[in-house]
Amino acid sequence: MNHRIDLFNHVMPLRYLEMLKQHSKDAGIVKRMSNLRMLWDIEARVAMLREKFPEVRQVLTLGLPPPELLGGPAFSPELARIANDGMAEMCRRWPREFPAFVASLPMNNVPAALEEM
Repeated sequence: MNHRIDLFNHVMPLRYLEMLKQHSKDAGIVKRMSNLRMLWDIEARVAMLREKFPEVRQVLTLGLPPPELLGGPAFSPELARIANDGMAEMCRRWPREFPAFVASLPMNNVPAALEEM
């Protein structure tokens, strides 16, 4: 079977979604991200991929907002770690569907971004 790699698929690790709900000042983005089930219900996403697109592999990226828009320079490094740990766990749990992810970096804190790399 030939595989297809679908790059830059957005996900929202559940812990990051909870942080978004707690810290975002934009109710609209909270509502949109909460209602996009395939962003955060990864078991449902994997089931859909296996059923409808078994040849597809997805490289994951964090959905909006990025850490630097959700938190200031002191808080965004924690948000980036939460996002990256969540995406790494998805890749560990479902390596066939998610062979890799693109790390999120706290772009408003350069020393922390370098450390996260």
